[in-house]
Amino acid sequence: MLDSITIPLRPVLVFAVVLARVGGLVTFAPFWGHGAIAPRVRALVALALALCVTPVVMPRLPTPPADLVGLTLVLLGEVIVGCALGFVGRLAMSALTIAAEMITFQLGLSLASTIDPATHARTTALGTFAQMMGLMVLLAVDGHHWFLLATVRSFDLHAPSLPHATPLLAQLLLRLSADALSIGVALAAPVIIVLLLTELALAVAGRAAPQLQIFLLSFPVKIAVGLWVIGATLYFLPGAVRTVLYSLRADLLRVTGAF
Repeated sequence: MLDSITIPLRPVLVFAVVLARVGGLVTFAPFWGHGAIAPRVRALVALALALCVTPVVMPRLPTPPADLVGLTLVLLGEVIVGCALGFVGRLAMSALTIAAEMITFQLGLSLASTIDPATHARTTALGTFAQMMGLMVLLAVDGHHWFLLATVRSFDLHAPSLPHATPLLAQLLLRLSADALSIGVALAAPVIIVLLLTELALAVAGRAAPQLQIFLLSFPVKIAVGLWVIGATLYFLPGAVRTVLYSLRADLLRVTGAF
């Protein structure tokens, strides 16, 4: 007669808690939660990451509640924590999209838009290029590992508990959103300044020689000048993007401590 197999309850509960936090992270984090990845693949990635993280954090985690209501509330809180960590990375990547959209609008190319595979929203070719470049730089500096490290450390700063948020968390997310806008403007500033000077030169030329069709000349001239400036700054752009992404380390820990 075969003996019955008894599965300890605590490892199962801890794994469920870790899976909830990692699942929220994979849903929003760049690279892990890219829109071009099928949902089933992302679910398998979250499951694999949870299997790797659970043995690391299990010795220092309290036992989650075993009752259905308490466990559901704890899992909901873990999903919120994971989504907040991934949302910080999404804000950092949105700064690149903001810069690309501002440049595209100044160039007059905003009507030519496509579907961005990351957000499933209509965006321009420069916006898609900025997202792809940001992902490449993120992978080059091992930024995808930062999210895993922040997730592991988050269990020390915020043990599994009932879902709750603080005013500090809302203030921090608002500040990160404002920083994304300011960083996007700073990245697009060289092209915008050159295009404004080009428009000023065209306006002066239109006043000096009224017979010139300045309105018709402005479109190809602005596009040519803008593309030339973009090409001239491509060498320095990965370094600027890397500087922006390096702030993710501190931001991830600040958001974790704000819960």
